[in-house]
Amino acid sequence: MREAIGGAWLFGLVITFIVFFASFLAISVNFSRAFNMKNEVVDMIEKYEGNNCKARKSIVNSLRQNSYLIYGTCPTNEKVGDNTLTYIGYDAEGKKVENGKRALYCIASNLVDTTDKGGLKKTYYKVVIFFKIDLPMMGNLTTFRVKGETASIYYPTEQLDEKCR
Repeated sequence: MREAIGGAWLFGLVITFIVFFASFLAISVNFSRAFNMKNEVVDMIEKYEGNNCKARKSIVNSLRQNSYLIYGTCPTNEKVGDNTLTYIGYDAEGKKVENGKRALYCIASNLVDTTDKGGLKKTYYKVVIFFKIDLPMMGNLTTFRVKGETASIYYPTEQLDEKCR
């Protein structure tokens, strides 16, 4: 009888290890995918020199092609130096989402004025993409944010949603 109980305990230990290892791999793959999508969004903003219609359309196309449609809520205002950044959320069509609503991705722009130091006005953008931990029996456990920022963009072209057609 002692051998059977010892075998069951060892079997439970092995199963527990396999579950933890598989969970770690699943989370790593999801985070890696979210990180790659965040890099694509940052590249699109840099390519089209700002948060404009062309950038938003290519971001949405890229997210759809990669089947990356994970929604989350944008962060609240963020203090960076003297500036306060306000994140704007966008849906799967590239249209602005109201604050507090679920968005596919979020973008905030930060204007840095260095003209008093002999420099130019430059803008950089902060981007937020979401990834979630979703288990089949438990559902969506939690949603995490992956943040990134662009390089400095001089003279960015920004357009409102009303001008996008």
